[in-house]
Amino acid sequence: MEIETSADLIPPGLDDEDSPDPFEPDEDFFMSNGNRAMSTLPPHLLTIYAVTTWLHLQWHLPRAACNALLSILSCLVLFLSPQLETPFRTLQSATRVLALDTPFYTLPCCPTCQEVYPPAGSTHDQDTCMTCNIPLFLPDTTRRGFTRAKKIPYVKYPYLPLSVQIRSILTIPGLEATLDGWRSKPREPGQYTDIFDGDMCRLKLKAPDGSLFFSNGPDERQGPAKELRIGVNLGVDWFSYIRSNIAPSHSSCPTSFSICNLPPEYRYRTSNLLCTSILPGPKEQNPDQIQHFLRPIVSRLVRVILVAVVCDKPAAHKIGGFASHSHTNLCTACWITQADKVRAAAFVKDAFKERTNLEQREFGEQYRQLTTTTARKNFVKDFATRYTQLSRLPYFDLVNQVVIDPMHNLFLGLVKTHFYNIWVQGKVLRPNHELTAFHDMLANFTLPSACGKLPKDIGMPSGGSLTADQWLLLSTVYGPIVIPQLWSACLPSADSNQILQDRVAQIERIETEKARLAEKKLVDRRALEAAKKQGKEAYALEKARIAKEKELADAEKNNAKLKATAAKQAEKARLAAEKKAEKARLSAEKKAAKYRTKVCVERVPHTTDAGDDGEEELKFGLHPDDPANFLKLSGALRILMQHTLSDADINAADTLIRQYVTELLKLYGSNVIKPNHHYATHIANFVRNFGPLHDFWTFLFERLNKVLKSFKTNNHGDGELETTFFSEFHRMCESSRLTYALLQMPKESLPCEVAEQMLKASSEERGTVAALAALSKELDEVNADGNPRCQKRSMTLETCRLLAKTICLHSPLTPVHCRSDPPIVPHSIPLNRKATFFDYVVIEGKRYHASRTVGYNSSSLVHAVIPNSHGHGEQRRDGYGEILEVFQLDQDIHFEGQSMWFAHMRWFKPWHGPSMCWEDL
Repeated sequence: MEIETSADLIPPGLDDEDSPDPFEPDEDFFMSNGNRAMSTLPPHLLTIYAVTTWLHLQWHLPRAACNALLSILSCLVLFLSPQLETPFRTLQSATRVLALDTPFYTLPCCPTCQEVYPPAGSTHDQDTCMTCNIPLFLPDTTRRGFTRAKKIPYVKYPYLPLSVQIRSILTIPGLEATLDGWRSKPREPGQYTDIFDGDMCRLKLKAPDGSLFFSNGPDERQGPAKELRIGVNLGVDWFSYIRSNIAPSHSSCPTSFSICNLPPEYRYRTSNLLCTSILPGPKEQNPDQIQHFLRPIVSRLVRVILVAVVCDKPAAHKIGGFASHSHTNLCTACWITQADKVRAAAFVKDAFKERTNLEQREFGEQYRQLTTTTARKNFVKDFATRYTQLSRLPYFDLVNQVVIDPMHNLFLGLVKTHFYNIWVQGKVLRPNHELTAFHDMLANFTLPSACGKLPKDIGMPSGGSLTADQWLLLSTVYGPIVIPQLWSACLPSADSNQILQDRVAQIERIETEKARLAEKKLVDRRALEAAKKQGKEAYALEKARIAKEKELADAEKNNAKLKATAAKQAEKARLAAEKKAEKARLSAEKKAAKYRTKVCVERVPHTTDAGDDGEEELKFGLHPDDPANFLKLSGALRILMQHTLSDADINAADTLIRQYVTELLKLYGSNVIKPNHHYATHIANFVRNFGPLHDFWTFLFERLNKVLKSFKTNNHGDGELETTFFSEFHRMCESSRLTYALLQMPKESLPCEVAEQMLKASSEERGTVAALAALSKELDEVNADGNPRCQKRSMTLETCRLLAKTICLHSPLTPVHCRSDPPIVPHSIPLNRKATFFDYVVIEGKRYHASRTVGYNSSSLVHAVIPNSHGHGEQRRDGYGEILEVFQLDQDIHFEGQSMWFAHMRWFKPWHGPSMCWEDL
């Protein structure tokens, strides 16, 4: 397919800033790296070069080691067959032969104002910054007097146009059909399976002619007028790179696009991200500076449409032109204020006026017209809006297409705040009490190995910081089971209800005091405004009066604290005296009656706890309503994590989230409420616009940061470090595409067999990104070993009888029976008890082991969807169980010349025993 290079999504004359476009790519420049000549390379050289570059880029084998490996292989080839051509002996030569070096622009950036300019050699290049009037390039001669071969910017900004990258990936055979695959997918109204079921793609995004960009009528299965239309999500995320133990942290910011048209099995591979640039460090750019770096990216959105901006809240505010998330108007979706975010109204639907795309564009344009820093600062203070380069895209909704990222909001936000900030830091779960019991319960918890694990010391410093994957696991798997058990075991007895009542009363007093102080602050501010109108003298008197009242209030507060401290110390002394007296009594009893020693010793711990932990008992934080409240959050997340959602599901999740945060406010007071609690009430709207969470969260972009930080760098500043990141990442992407190209070669060929092993070794095994990427058909084929461990042996009598029963149930016209049992009907076929038993089976990229064969069951737990074979009642059932055996029956009982595969299962049953702690939740 031929890609147009005109910016046809920006109507001519709408924005003259880039007319003509100073960042127009030079086609000859991007063809300078040559083409990969796989067909002309001998198979053994192609394989050697591919493996060596793969080891360097995927596994970070040092260049010196790669050069040594090439030299050794060259000697080996010469020894085995002198007539074969020997490979080059340097990594640089191997990289050049495979054409892995993608040409990209190094744009000059002003060191002072961060303005970005066209590259050297362009018809629009500049030698000095037009604003600061300082040079953009290093001097033409070096310090030693040598002439530089080319112009080198003081600050480098690596940039590769999106259009060039799309043109590159479209050369992959079959990719166009994959990009249009969403058009033939069955869809139902009110069902959300991917981003194209969301309202944004289905109803809102418009093409330049006003029609739906993703129109998908019966006659448009190959696109309108057979045109390939692509949607992308923009991800922007800063990360810190530790250059050394003594060097300060260095912040870099990659900007990348994921292609919405790709199914998850391809989209969730880091090599399929389109990284367009990396913003230079060492510090984060401010909101105005970042617009300079967005300018070349936005101006080149050609033949594609930007569906959403997906990043964390600080980056979303900078990219989208919103004020900081610490501003009075903190939300990008509505006009709620900081004062309102801790009130129950913050969680009521439609309680606050929504932001609109039109007003954001108007405010942004007004901001753009301002020329002084002070004027812009005051404007942001009043209207919470800045100018953004995204407003140059006429179809882009500045409010609804800048999403609230579910990963940061729900998992690193709500779940982390509840468990760590409230329960752990708030001493609700104490280290030597409830938290220890929690760790003991986790130790007895068995999960499929593919799900990952939680640290055994979660909540303790030794447990480290949890990732978003682990918070997801805690909230949706561990938490719903363990938390009710923990509360059931550790909740105070009925005679301790007074402690809970005191806690509720204390929260009410704190909230009342906060409301009183807020009201007084408002009254004082109004009094100052009124006095200011009367003159300077009246204003000074009023200000002195307010300061005097504050001083008296602070003194009274300090006196109250001193009295409370004295009372606490007196109570502690009383408890210590009681403890001492109790010990003396026990000592006397021990001397008087030795036969009572055992009883007395058993009572000591309880008495001691009352004395030692008297102060902690007063702070005991377990509340009987905590588990039910936490399960509302867990329930909402389990619904939203589904790969298929309905309108009813979205409404149910939205209701649970609103109930959760409202109850949390009552349980713990306003001090625990964060902006994320309000942001979460908007998640349902973004699901309706963009489909399930996996289509618009930042897991994939966070994975990119991890990949970039793994590359070896020279630690230089001024964009040199980012240039290294950029070049190495694009080499890695080209290496990955080369691996998949080798897979398309004949199956018995050396390059294809080696590529299978390379792909298998580099596939990720755990985590959310890996779970979504593991849906790939290629991974199914690669992970399925050519000769998995197996053995031919006889089935047990139990297995044979179960197998006969199963076959008779599903194929009643072909009855079978175990040889040791009499046949039920005369034409029944006796089963051969010989079968081939395997260690594991691979399904959708995941390996499931037979527990009786391998000796453990952590990789044998499955959730199976069982169709109803009787044709009435429920259409399907969900089964949960353990795979005991996986075997192949070679007996051709259906006379079709095919073997049959079976799994011997141990199915789990729902609990119907005595009342459990979950039943009342």
